[in-house]
Amino acid sequence: MTDALDPTAPEHCGDPYPLLHRMRELAPVHRRVDPVRGRVSWYLTRYADVQRALLDPDLGRQLDRLPAELAATRRRWDVDPLAMARRNVFNLDPPDHTRLRRLIAPAFGARTVAAVRRRVEQVVDGLVAAARDAGDVVDVIEALALPLPVVVVAELVGFPVDDLAGLRRWSDEMLRTGDPVRVRRAGLEFIAYVEERIDERRGRPGGDLLSRLVAEEDGGGISRAELVSSVFQLLLAGDETTVNLIGNAVLELLRHPDQLARLRERPAVLDSAVEEVIRFNGPVGHTRPVYALADVEIGGVVVPRGDTVVPVLLAANRDPAVFADPDAFDITRSPNRHLGFGHGIHFCLGAALARLQARAAVGALVHRFPRLALAVDPAELEWTPDLFLHGVRHLPVSLGRG
Repeated sequence: MTDALDPTAPEHCGDPYPLLHRMRELAPVHRRVDPVRGRVSWYLTRYADVQRALLDPDLGRQLDRLPAELAATRRRWDVDPLAMARRNVFNLDPPDHTRLRRLIAPAFGARTVAAVRRRVEQVVDGLVAAARDAGDVVDVIEALALPLPVVVVAELVGFPVDDLAGLRRWSDEMLRTGDPVRVRRAGLEFIAYVEERIDERRGRPGGDLLSRLVAEEDGGGISRAELVSSVFQLLLAGDETTVNLIGNAVLELLRHPDQLARLRERPAVLDSAVEEVIRFNGPVGHTRPVYALADVEIGGVVVPRGDTVVPVLLAANRDPAVFADPDAFDITRSPNRHLGFGHGIHFCLGAALARLQARAAVGALVHRFPRLALAVDPAELEWTPDLFLHGVRHLPVSLGRG
């Protein structure tokens, strides 16, 4: 029975929840062997197990913390075209993770997010106006969800506005093509670009995040590889997570007209609506897979050292042991202790910024276009090809002006 539980199968991308429910019932700590590489991965689908795994110091993200023979096997299995840019908080464990996060976190704190709120609203206004002028049917992803985070993160880091088109192209190549050759080429081009901006900031520092990190490099607080990798991760993570959050939010509101009407009647529940989207159909399917650094017991199962553990956030967020009526989309749900942005030391640095952008984008669409509707059958939508990043490639909607 459990051999059929394959969360990597493409047919589950659009709606993984029936499978995830079966996994939670039949094998909540599910062992899967890659049929090609022989790699063993353990998928966690219960809220308690996912939460515990995200706090366990014996589950790590750095391959070099495994014994040499196990690490060598993993490297043969895991071909990563972007391996040259992985020295960042997303991929590191303490103490390096702690040091880097301390340097970067202030750029995503409450004070900074509050300061950029008006700028986010301005960008949204411009993008929505351009979409309105383009015609009745627009693609929410292309017109709003993709360009918004590129602008916001680029300005936060300190990239020139004239470079936004190139940044978006590199981001699309690395996260959306699925072609290892194109992914690596775009990654190398982006790294070369970041190196040039670092050299410029060293001569002409400003008040942006990149200038602060360059000063830290000069003071020995961060290495060049960590600096480049951190900027790389900020652009990619800040981009795709927010894209998926905005797209999934618009889609779920349009698929649940009663909840859309509720939001229009009570605009003050927009914050709660965004949180429910993150729980109900979040932008990230599972966390970065982690390595068992020792034999680890999870949910009554012993995971051997060297195996990979995959905490599935989408499954945890619909666990009936935690959420009443978990398959119901309720924008006023309270409490809502979802794990959509992770948990523990790797909780998403940009969560507040992603929420801010989602609120601005979704609020503008649903309140300015009272006849907003899907322009295609939801069954026709193309989803991201794996469970990690979870969102639609395109989302055509009618603005209701025709």
